[in-house]
Amino acid sequence: MLASINTTLISILAAIFTLGILILIHELGHFLAARSVGIRVERFSIGFPPRFLTFRNKFDGLWMTIYVPWFLQRLFNAEMVEYRFRRRNPKAGDTEYSVSWTPLGGYVKMAGTIDESLDTAIQGKPWEFTSKKKWQQLLVISAGVVMNTILAWFLFSTIFLSSGVGEMTNSTIVGSLSGTQSRPVYPAEAAGLLPGDKILTVNDQKINEWDDLITVIHGLPGQEISIEWERAGETKTATLTTVSEKVPTDDGVEQYGMIGIGPEVIQRSVGVWEAAKLGAQNTYNFGTLMVRSLGMLISGDASVKELGGPVAIAKMAGDMARQGWLDVFYFMAILSVNLAFINILPIPGLDGGQFIIIAIEGMIRRPLPIKVKVVIQQVGMVLLLGLIIFVTIQDIAKL
Repeated sequence: MLASINTTLISILAAIFTLGILILIHELGHFLAARSVGIRVERFSIGFPPRFLTFRNKFDGLWMTIYVPWFLQRLFNAEMVEYRFRRRNPKAGDTEYSVSWTPLGGYVKMAGTIDESLDTAIQGKPWEFTSKKKWQQLLVISAGVVMNTILAWFLFSTIFLSSGVGEMTNSTIVGSLSGTQSRPVYPAEAAGLLPGDKILTVNDQKINEWDDLITVIHGLPGQEISIEWERAGETKTATLTTVSEKVPTDDGVEQYGMIGIGPEVIQRSVGVWEAAKLGAQNTYNFGTLMVRSLGMLISGDASVKELGGPVAIAKMAGDMARQGWLDVFYFMAILSVNLAFINILPIPGLDGGQFIIIAIEGMIRRPLPIKVKVVIQQVGMVLLLGLIIFVTIQDIAKL
């Protein structure tokens, strides 16, 4: 029981840390871009309302406000508690920095925008978002995606620099056994193969190189095969059935045979320049994987039931945390690529949706009616909330 509680606590803390960093970097991109073109930022929030904790510079010091939850307001006889930190040469600021109760996101409230707050008070002031040129608006909207992409590249590069790059050998020695959440045990592990075993034949066909091994197995999806391998001088054999899986490739979606083994990998140290190039390559590879995966969802080759939500992220983050910090950062880098990709999709409520609206306004040379923008934002928020609820229910059902 205690071990289960500790596992759950680690997963929650790891998820908060991972998502918190990603959201912070994403919103920081919007914040810095907005300030760089002279847009007034009214609120920088980690999480969605209701607010929990805010900080704001005023002429008499830095003010911290704690918002008391409704069920404790009667106990404290207050809706909020404020405290002033005295400062030398205090200076008032336009921005309220906020931590909110709903941790599944965050936002930057800019003057003259219709966003998560659904504030329609647009006055045409020079510091408002809508008063800026279209290229400046597009720069601000895309800055979050750019920052998440840069973060992914930085994390991948740092990991390669600190731990080196793994280069697979072309021998037929099994380096690892793999599994997924939906299929923890693959046929190879069920048949008794272990890391370090050397595969000799597949279907009585002699195998000398790993490339030949995966070519044969990938070409036999869902079929029964016989495998012979060597362990400590002893020869073993087994008959197993490969798993048939849909894999996105450059030529489309293909069916591959899988048995759940990975090649032997040797770590090689790299320098700063090579680490940076490998980081960029990894970022690109995971980005294109997201594109192909979306294509599979649209074509029906993949099911929405395979999507993961907050619970799945928390579980994976906890698993990574128990393995070590490098695994946490690697997982964070992958999530950062995913967050960048998802946010650039042309869906109302996401950065990509706002990007499209701004582009349309630029083409028609006039702003869309405020009521239309509000409706679009509301529809987007409902869709996103529905998706979060859907994938969360799926995640819980898989536990």
